Amino acid sequence: MIDQYLKDAQARNKKPLRAGTADTRKYILEKWVVDCGISRVGDISVSKINQWLSALKAQGKSQDTRWTYGQRVRSFVTYLMPKYLPTTALAGFTLPEPSAVGRKNWIRSTEVSKILDATGLDQDLKFALFCGFDAGLRRNEVSEARVDWFDLENGLLHVSNNGDFVTKDRDNRTIPLTNRFAEFLKGYLAGRDSSQYVLAAEKTAKGETKYRYDTSKRVRSHFDRLKINCTFHDMRRSFASTRASAGVSIYKIATWLGDGIEVVSKSYGHLAPKDVDVNKGV
Repeated sequence: MIDQYLKDAQARNKKPLRAGTADTRKYILEKWVVDCGISRVGDISVSKINQWLSALKAQGKSQDTRWTYGQRVRSFVTYLMPKYLPTTALAGFTLPEPSAVGRKNWIRSTEVSKILDATGLDQDLKFALFCGFDAGLRRNEVSEARVDWFDLENGLLHVSNNGDFVTKDRDNRTIPLTNRFAEFLKGYLAGRDSSQYVLAAEKTAKGETKYRYDTSKRVRSHFDRLKINCTFHDMRRSFASTRASAGVSIYKIATWLGDGIEVVSKSYGHLAPKDVDVNKGV
């Protein structure tokens, strides 16, 4: 049933699910049924869902993670109604609240410089940090980055779809490289084959995990050593937040992030500096 649900979600006409997203949802749903001992649809109950989410909390899973997991399970159970489950199957279920911090957690530019400087000789770590803080890449995009994405002659980063990778919005996008990122890349990518992956070039396929090569543990350990509250996605938020607060247009930021203007405006528009145009015509 999980496989059928994900197959249907990828085949629908409106906002079809990407293969990568389907893999993530499959992981969550399979973890849920295994953890709860669910072997058939009839075993599903609100009490089991709630007990599972409580167990995740006891295991130290973050508020946002529990919100995401609960949302994915709710969507799947809703899919099963009313053909396989009664319409009351989710009666009494309350989705955990997402973290109140949300997109507010971002790192200021002066602190970003210190974080980059503290990487020492770990060039792969520094690359991952640059991708987040200076280009706003998603974790999967860092994993899938290829040498030919980086046009050092023109100072551009081209996030590109290929046979093994599709971006979240399904579109290619171009991001201008910061001067410091471009300078780092000159040495870091020197002599590399243009078709290679930047990180772990020898690893050409995904294993059992969502990512072909995941640097999140290395990044998290770096933040822990520096006693900095930051996640992989917070680097992307920081990229957008620092530029919005410096007066970069929301349109540009949305284009670089690969997100809709409405989403970016809602998340970062309040950071824009005072606009003197408000006094025109007064």
